[in-house]
Amino acid sequence: MAEFAEKRCEDIIPELEQMEKIKLFDKSEIRGIAKKFKENEYKIQRHSKCKEDYLRYIQYLMDLLKLIKQRREKFGIQQMKSEIDHIVMNKMNHLYKEAIFKFQDDIRFWIAYIKFCKHVHFQNSVSHILGRMLQVHQDKPKCWHIAALWELEENKNKQTARQFLLRGLHIHPTSQLLYTDVFRLELDEALSDDQKNETVNDPAANTVTQDDMSTGLKRANIVYQQASKCIKDIKFIVELLNIAKERSNTEKLQNKIISNMIQEYAHEPLMWDTMARRELEGLVQPSLDDTVMEIDSSEQISLRDRITSCNKVYQTALKRIKTDEMWTLYIECLLEINQKDRSLPNFKKKLLKIAFTQAHQAKKLKEKYYLHWVNMLNAEQKDGTTEKKVKEILCMATEAIPNSVSLWHARLRYLLASELEEEAETIFPKAIKTLGDKSLPLWKMKILHMQAKSPERTEEVFQAALRGHPSVAQEIKPTYLEWLVLTKSIQAARKVYDELCLQPPFSIEMHKKMAELELMQPEMSLKCFRKCHDMTTLQFGKNNTNVWIDYIKFEMKYGDPAKVGDLHRRAVKTLEPGLTDSFISEYSLMKADPDSLNIDTTLTSVRT
Repeated sequence: MAEFAEKRCEDIIPELEQMEKIKLFDKSEIRGIAKKFKENEYKIQRHSKCKEDYLRYIQYLMDLLKLIKQRREKFGIQQMKSEIDHIVMNKMNHLYKEAIFKFQDDIRFWIAYIKFCKHVHFQNSVSHILGRMLQVHQDKPKCWHIAALWELEENKNKQTARQFLLRGLHIHPTSQLLYTDVFRLELDEALSDDQKNETVNDPAANTVTQDDMSTGLKRANIVYQQASKCIKDIKFIVELLNIAKERSNTEKLQNKIISNMIQEYAHEPLMWDTMARRELEGLVQPSLDDTVMEIDSSEQISLRDRITSCNKVYQTALKRIKTDEMWTLYIECLLEINQKDRSLPNFKKKLLKIAFTQAHQAKKLKEKYYLHWVNMLNAEQKDGTTEKKVKEILCMATEAIPNSVSLWHARLRYLLASELEEEAETIFPKAIKTLGDKSLPLWKMKILHMQAKSPERTEEVFQAALRGHPSVAQEIKPTYLEWLVLTKSIQAARKVYDELCLQPPFSIEMHKKMAELELMQPEMSLKCFRKCHDMTTLQFGKNNTNVWIDYIKFEMKYGDPAKVGDLHRRAVKTLEPGLTDSFISEYSLMKADPDSLNIDTTLTSVRT
């Protein structure tokens, strides 16, 4: 195998010499490129072939080609452009073919090669590779899609593209991807027809038949009918409808799809959502039986009329389908209507407020919609009525979704901002009890409020939080210590730390915070600093190597390096067996590079 690698390396030498001659690269760079070629060639000539070796080699050549282009532009070198570029691209082409032959099952190589051919304009190679790909990967609908797309976009050959898609559908009769492709192809073909065979549309007809369509649309309709028989999925049918909607002169086909959709999918929220949004767009709808949808589907002109018709469809749907999904689709549509433009703002807001109220009454309003409702009211001009309504909605929201942190937080924030502190104090215990271990954001808000409004009561709130849920107390401890240092003294914080460090649940963050606070003092106490590390290793030293490393770093940087050996022995003895090797490795690296500690004893004075 080595002789093949050497031969390939020798073949590239003339081009490398030319690159040096025209000063694209200097001598040392050429040696580096030659070395890279040799390394990659030997890797791909090994007995055990590896995909990654081919991918790395191809990526290297891509980067080299890009660098050559940059050098040409930078130095204005145009000599031998085609020869040098061509030899690199041919090398990549050969590697892709070789990789595809060796790893035929990996679709990545086939797709990457097709993209490469498109990029370097090797179109002639693709037709052959597409045929081979479909032989090997005919079980993958995406391959038929890729082949059809190439013929359609690159070769402008609709007939061959159609053949690929039809053959693919014969093998994959339930492929949404292939049905979508062939449906789109037939519609585009219909648009390019001369309309000679288009039949006269009878406006008096109550139903749309296939004979009402042009020849091109008839083919698209046949595709749709076959697809709708094989694939019973409302999302797929709506996708086909939207594809038809994007093209002109497809109203008859759209109406046929809609009529069938209403008959088969009246139980699907997405069907009603689609119909409502079409009303909003002012699209003509087919005549419908009153038993299916009780709305006037005549063409609307004004925005108000279109919004009203859209709303009526949703209201009809909600009488039939009382699900969370249906309510969500309805409210999302109204939110979009309110955000689109500034026309009819009061009318739009009124519909949205009605929808919020109805959804709340039906017990289907989600957390985010309650918050949006409140924000919408807060954005309006403030008066007594609005304030009362906001308060009422927040109360309803926490009753409807009692486990929502965001809703309780919004309710308490509103009461505190409105200076209704007595009411906030009354509902706070209920909120804390309801949320349990999720109540930390409420405690943080209350602490911040007390610090701003009644600093003398902050200690009281901290103490209450520490007596609360264990997970909350665990998170509050570091904040409490920091507050003590800032408002009282380090001595007060040390006294409290001595108590808290013995109270479960233990908090590693509290120990870290106390160590950080000790380090910030003008005169650092080694005794107090060591206590933080001693407690951390005592409580978390079994399953955390970092606490030992941090302790050792402290002694090496600020304390007594002679204690490091003892700490090492304690760590090895204390840590779980699976972590011992990891600790020893970290310790060895640290000992090998003591400069990484940035030891500077002049930073602070130390008091033993």
